[in-house]
Formats: sequence, structure tokens, C-alpha cells
Amino acid sequence: MLVLRSFAVRGVVEGFYGTPWTHDARLEVISFLAARGMNAYAYAPKDDARHRTEWRVPYDAAELERFRELAEHGAAHGVQFGFAISPGLDIEYESDADRATLLAKLLPLRDAGVSWFLLLLDDIPLQPGLAPRQAALVTWLRSALPDAALTMCPTEYVGTHPSPYLAELGAGLPADVDVMWTGPTVCSPELHAADAQGWTQALGDRRVIVWDNYPVNDALMTGSLHLGPYEGRDADLAGVVGGVLCNPMTQARASQIALATAMEFLSEPDAYDAAASWSRAIAAVGGDRADPLSVLARACADSPIAEPDTLDLARRVDELEHEVDGPGWSAAAAEIRAELRAARAVTEAFPDPAGPDDPLGEEVGPWAAAARREAEAGLAALRLIQASRPVAAVDAAGRGRVAAPDPEAAMHTAFMVLYVWRGARTDERVVFGPRFAIYTPVIQMPDGAPALDARAALREDASAIDRLCRLALATYDGWRTTAAGKPARAFVDGEERAVDTDGTFDGRGRMVMVRQGPLCTRVAPDAMLPFSDRRLA
Repeated sequence: MLVLRSFAVRGVVEGFYGTPWTHDARLEVISFLAARGMNAYAYAPKDDARHRTEWRVPYDAAELERFRELAEHGAAHGVQFGFAISPGLDIEYESDADRATLLAKLLPLRDAGVSWFLLLLDDIPLQPGLAPRQAALVTWLRSALPDAALTMCPTEYVGTHPSPYLAELGAGLPADVDVMWTGPTVCSPELHAADAQGWTQALGDRRVIVWDNYPVNDALMTGSLHLGPYEGRDADLAGVVGGVLCNPMTQARASQIALATAMEFLSEPDAYDAAASWSRAIAAVGGDRADPLSVLARACADSPIAEPDTLDLARRVDELEHEVDGPGWSAAAAEIRAELRAARAVTEAFPDPAGPDDPLGEEVGPWAAAARREAEAGLAALRLIQASRPVAAVDAAGRGRVAAPDPEAAMHTAFMVLYVWRGARTDERVVFGPRFAIYTPVIQMPDGAPALDARAALREDASAIDRLCRLALATYDGWRTTAAGKPARAFVDGEERAVDTDGTFDGRGRMVMVRQGPLCTRVAPDAMLPFSDRRLA
């Protein structure tokens, strides 16, 4: 008998660096994701000064009222709202004055209905003797807020095995305080139950809450939209960790695509279908603009958890590379053409700048504009490939016409590729894969010390459009050096047919193949070239 599992805590931690979400956006996200299984929302934006750098400053009455509304809205939708405070930059752990200030900051929030607090001690220098001091502060806060749930994020929050810091921290924490963990690295490509088990044991079998840094795009990732589905997470994690909180992008509406898929996984990990969930999420977020949003999502689906070579366009370029020197290049190019034309048209639904009262358009519009520029370069590349190949057409009566590449027209098309490609490369927004992207793969060394995985920190030359443009230019050079000046020949069902001086030939038969030197193009019945071709007019 199959027993369906779910994660106990399923939610979002608004914990990125950058402009915090608006109050209305938080309300919207809670409503949207609660319907998809979310039951927890933690407020923790790093750039709310009163959350971190000015943590001692209390919130005013209007701000407390907004927190009250968030807590009530969450409760009405089955979502526990949590408030996180991050005093680690300058708190004196043993100071009675700082402890009193901390409690004075949190008590009005508790009175406003907040029942869950998170003490975040991340992204600060790791010092000798820090863990016992932090554990003592957590223990004091636990006793000061006995009726509230309490979670803490340690200074060491990545890794898979024990360290002196983790051992000391685990030994000193109260048993009912959850501890946060981001996985083997900061933005973990994969999360496995065995790794979580190792981290749990390193903390003395404390309950762990995963701070999952997807789809977050802060810090060095601001040029990317992470619109792909939630993947790479082991369903068996449900039996090891207490739950998962996903750190979203600075774009609240666009984040709902990935977050919706994450909530579906966390609710039913054994039944999760990433592709189907992704389709549902795009339809729900996009509404009557779901089709163009789907195109943009396919172009922006790479991330720390998804390599650029998994992009839909990257796979299509792989197929074209395989076919470009053979007779089937036309069909492969036509598939790419259709995707790029759709990408070019995304700005019709999401113009930049966006229209009034269009928060989703405001968020994704700059990437839609980038997609248009990238698509123009890709389409120019496809035209160059066609201009560098012999072509033919056969009408319904079987009258055929063949044409070799026109040297001057092909040269002008090559110049056009260079021109529009250069324009696309000036945009730093990542669409169809990165040209140069930096991630922050901080890892745990065997002794527990942090380190950077420098190899994983960079993704270079991973743009599918760049690959396509280079392929087109190489195709043009290949024609220029191996086939230019040679006659175009026509074959029907394997038999060569005479070609008149005007390029016409008897095309009656099942399959036409046209050749120029080593280059060839297959012309199937009722098939069209990727683009109309004036050589055949």
C-alpha cells in the first residue's frame, strides 16, 4: 500500500538581499500558495534595516498593524506567519541590555498575532567560541517567549558533516528549537536525504528546516529570472527534515511560478510531476498571458539547480548541430525558428516598460525585451544557415526549382548576424542561458571550515543564442571554403535529374535532395523551408 508523504513545514522565507516585497505582494503570495499546500511564511528580508542592521529600532504602529494583517491573513489561509530578526552583526550575546532590547522588539509582534519567531545568525564572521554564546541566547529567548515557536539559523548553515561549531551548538540548544540548513552549499543543485541526515546528526539529532535558496536571484544573480520548476530534491527528505522554506526572487509575482511547483512537491513529493506542475503554475500565474509567459519561462529556466544545457532551446540547438552538415538541417532549423519567433513576440504581452497596474509585466518586462533581442540574433543566424545551403522547391504539378547560395546575399546575411548578435550581447539579463554568470557555492571543508567551490562558481559561454550564432557563421565559412561556385544538382528518389539554366528540374517523385559539393538539403513533400527564400521566386 502506497503511503503518500508530505513535509510538515511547507513554505517561503522572504530572506533575500534587495528591495523587500510590498505588503500587498505578501498577502497575494500567501493566498496564492496556500491553495497549493503552503502552511508557513517567514518574514526575513535582509534589506529591511529593522530586521538586520537596525534591529534594535522598534517598528511603529503602522508597521505593526501590517504585521498583524499578515498574521491574520495567514491564519485565515492555514499559513503560520513568522517574523525573523537578524541581530548577529553587532549583538552582545551576554548583554542584559541587548537581550532586553531584543525582547522589547519581539513582544509587540507577538501581541500583533505573530506566533513564530526566527533568530537568524547567518552571514556573519565565524569566531571561536561563538556556538555556545549563540546557544545561550537562543535558550534565553526560548524561555522569554514560551508560547511561541522558535527557529534559528546558525552561522554555519551549509555542509553535510560534523564540525566543532555544530557539535557545540547542538549540545546547547533547547530540544524544541528548529535549526536551518541550506544543503551542501548555499544554492544547492540537489538535496538528498543522506546529506540531511548527516547534518541532523551533526547537530545532535535536532529537527532541521531547509532554507532552500531557490528561486532566489539576489546578490550576484540579479541578471537572472529563475522561472523553472522545483527539481533536484529527494522525496525521502520528508522523513528526515522538519520542512522546507523556499527563498524567493525579489520579483514576487514571477516567483510564484517556481514557488507553486515547490509547494506541490512539498505537499506530495512521491506524486510530484515537475513538468505538469510547471505547466499548471504558468497557467495560474499568467492567466490569459500564459502562452507568452510559458515561452519566457522556457528561456529563463536555468538556475543554480538547472544547468543551461537543460534549456529547451539548448536541446534544439544540439539537434541542429547534429543535422547542420546533413540533409535534415531544414527541419531542425524550423523548430528553432518557431520558438524564437514566439520569444520575439513575448514583448507584445509583456512590454517594457509595463502598462499601469501590471505588476507581473513590470517584473518580467525587461527579460521579455532581452528575449526579443536574443531571438532576433537567433533568427538572423538561422537565415544565414539557410542562405549557406542549396535549396529547392517543388510545386503541386511536380515542377522543381533549385538554387545555390548567392554569395553576396549570404555575405550580407553574415554581416547581419554579427550586427544583431552584438546588440544582444550588450544586455546583461540572462535569457537562453548565461554568457558569464557567478554563483556562490560556499561549501563545507572536512574540518567544518567554509570554502568556495571556484569551479562551480562560474558558468561561462552557456548561451544557446551564442552557440547558434557561432554555428551559423561556421556554416557560412564551411560553404564558402568547400562548396561555393560549384553547381547545384537535383536528385529525386536517389536519381539525378537534369537542371536547366534557370534552375528548373523535373521534381516528380517522393523525395527531392539538392546538393552543392558536400552540402545537401532534403525537400520532403509539403515541407517548407524555415524562411521564404527569394532564390526560389
